[in-house]
Amino acid sequence: MEDIRIDFNFISPKIIFGRGKIKDLGQETTSILKHRNLKKFNVFLVSGKESLKKSGYLAKIENVFAKERIILHLYSEVVKEPATTLINKGKNLVLENQCHLVIGIGGGSVMDTAKAIAGLATNGGIVEEYHAGKQFIKPPLPFILVPTTSGTGSELTNNAVIKDEKLGIKKSIRGLWANTALLDPEITLTLPKKYTAYSGADALVQAIESFVSKSANFISDFFAKEAIKLLGENLPKVVDNLKDIDIREKMMLGSLFDALSFSNGKLGAVHGFAHPIGIKHDIAHGLICGTLLPYVMEYNLEVKSAVKKYAWIADTFYTQNVLPGYGNCPKQIPKDNLGKARWVIAKLRDILNYIEIPMHLNEIGIKESDLENIVQDTSGSSLQNNPRDTDRTSLRTILLNAL
Repeated sequence: MEDIRIDFNFISPKIIFGRGKIKDLGQETTSILKHRNLKKFNVFLVSGKESLKKSGYLAKIENVFAKERIILHLYSEVVKEPATTLINKGKNLVLENQCHLVIGIGGGSVMDTAKAIAGLATNGGIVEEYHAGKQFIKPPLPFILVPTTSGTGSELTNNAVIKDEKLGIKKSIRGLWANTALLDPEITLTLPKKYTAYSGADALVQAIESFVSKSANFISDFFAKEAIKLLGENLPKVVDNLKDIDIREKMMLGSLFDALSFSNGKLGAVHGFAHPIGIKHDIAHGLICGTLLPYVMEYNLEVKSAVKKYAWIADTFYTQNVLPGYGNCPKQIPKDNLGKARWVIAKLRDILNYIEIPMHLNEIGIKESDLENIVQDTSGSSLQNNPRDTDRTSLRTILLNAL
């Protein structure tokens, strides 16, 4: 057997995973700050407007923190997008209240907001300066991230994607690794069906894009495969079983594996498109990603390495009997890799349709007249790591096919 060189770098925050682990949040906070020898700790908690309170978890966290002599400063102003004014204001509040640690509990927008606040708190300045090229010199204030969805993977990445409201752009700032990512699948039990579907679609797209990325490597492929197995099988199930903790647990584990994959192996053209579409048309990120995935996969069929990996996904879904008896995907799987790749694209369309992700851009409000502006703003590392190179003509063709 031919020897294959295994070569990779692996980066990740500390990970705490398990049912009921939210109860360990206070203990983890004091563990991170114990070297400060303080009688009490000031913690800045970033969340959405109402979700944490409505779910009952805010009261639970307050009780846990009271036992640990932690003073909580709640910043529950995140709505849809992490925005420059929101983050700059949060940074000022952290400094005014002399907070020692930041916690973000929510979806990707909440966690990206918490990351950016932690970075600005120690490095100074405003988000706009970092969008313009300023770099973080000092480590961020210690921070912990707790996802309430199984999807974005923001808890394990070092970047925060932030919207500049004045310029109408979305850009990343980097160098923001969490001290700890705490994943408790019980928290996701209150997530509505729509957002369960959107975040789950995002996770599955991330796993597939990371798997075929130009930057894919041994370790990213290892996690991508496990993520695809878990998400492909359980995404169609979870939308019909929102209170099933076993399925929720598998979804969160799949989301964790997908984040470990793409944070070390990059993404692709779907995510290249998603940022400009999201900011220009105010459409949920996971919804955009799910709609575009089959069309980008079809575009990538010219690349043999991608076809081979798509064929692996097909074999996996066929063996798992994913979503049997639904949709238009042929019951029998072809024997050749290209046929298998086309088969799994059809299967993914069935899965996405089943969880009520629209199959065409015009169904989510995109018109042909919008395409030129979308293409113009589609760029970045995700696009550069797509397995097949793109240009403005090919990007427009993908969008036209998806329209």
